[in-house]
Amino acid sequence: MSKTPFSLRVASCYLVSSLTFAAEENPLTRFINNAEYELDSSTTGYFKKVDSKTADNDDAAFLARLTAKSKTQLSDSISAGMELYANYSSQKQEYHGVFRNPDQHVRQPRVVDFNSVWLRYGADDFELMAGKDYLQNGLSEIYSPVDRFGMFNLTNPSQLYRTGVWQAGVNYFINDDTLTFKVLPVPEKIQIPSMYSRWLGNTNDPEFAVLAANYQIDEKFRPVRVENMGYLLQYKGSRAGYDFFGLLHHGPSMYPTLIYGNHINQRIKTEPLATSISAGVMKVLDEWKFYGEAIYQVADSNTDEDFIRYSAGISYSDSQLANILGFNQINSTLQWSGDETVSPVNMQQVAVTSREARPFRNTLLAKIEIEQNNEWGYYFSTAYNVEGNSGLLGGAQYKPTDNLSLRLESAFFNGSQDTAFGRWDNDDFVRLRTIYKF
Repeated sequence: MSKTPFSLRVASCYLVSSLTFAAEENPLTRFINNAEYELDSSTTGYFKKVDSKTADNDDAAFLARLTAKSKTQLSDSISAGMELYANYSSQKQEYHGVFRNPDQHVRQPRVVDFNSVWLRYGADDFELMAGKDYLQNGLSEIYSPVDRFGMFNLTNPSQLYRTGVWQAGVNYFINDDTLTFKVLPVPEKIQIPSMYSRWLGNTNDPEFAVLAANYQIDEKFRPVRVENMGYLLQYKGSRAGYDFFGLLHHGPSMYPTLIYGNHINQRIKTEPLATSISAGVMKVLDEWKFYGEAIYQVADSNTDEDFIRYSAGISYSDSQLANILGFNQINSTLQWSGDETVSPVNMQQVAVTSREARPFRNTLLAKIEIEQNNEWGYYFSTAYNVEGNSGLLGGAQYKPTDNLSLRLESAFFNGSQDTAFGRWDNDDFVRLRTIYKF
């Protein structure tokens, strides 16, 4: 037999193996191969119409959100990642355009945009990061008053999404603890319902539950400058049975105020620069969790009232009673969310403080999650505000596989129109939601 065909076969095998190995080692190839996708689609039916001439009053609304995320190692020390989403909504003007610029002055989310895109450099005892990524703080199980430095898409408050923020920072690792310093260069604002949304409420601005008058409200956007940047210093640690943190921040507040405009009915909405200090602790004791946290904000130059927001809660995970009732596990959480004004504002300078824009002020929160088996689960949550308004959500979840989740849920709101939940009294709904990961 001729040696030539055999040699060609050996050379061909070597070449294919080399190309395959090279492809496997290529960061771009790994990035593509590591990609994960999620399709989150829902159909929501509303029981009532809202009293508005501009609101989209369709009886049903459809929302679909496709998310793609991936990360890869560019070298032994450098990694990169991103998360991209594409949205479709049947509601008028809920999403518009593509890709927000870092300094773009809009409150409307894009049809296509990045939630995150980042680079990280990791060493033995520290990590450097730059780009756009999620920023989450706090220890509370239901709602954290400290979790206010990241961004949210609240165009539909009943179906909110987290979004990333532009940041650069360093994590320094001290045994099991982490010391973090971040610079947030872009003064960003959360994304809120449009003027066509049924979730707009009874004011001209959805961030305020109530306003004394029908003001003409104009937005003030801070330019990207050193004095407008956010600076965050945090220490997080854990000990046997304990998690804790301490935090210091200076930059634009999450909660807006209204200052006087050029004419009698004009108000300018702005997020005042402020210093915030926060601390929190969680204790885990067998099936129990006990937690508490607080954040104290002092606005620069008396541009808002000084206030303290806090939460305290207890959570219990039960399997014994659950097994008697035919379930695998029942998780119950009860939490109080408080808000107290420490020092008033100069009302000659500020027309409306951030008080009515701060969510869950003096509100009792409760949540029950029931796992029947690996496929079926049920969940119930409620929020009752001391001003006499409330919200109630309940649903069932079916997971035939780890990649597919089907949910049927419904929510009801109650209270007068000038309260946090009562403004959505006509937004009671039932929703069928499908989440598929692939």
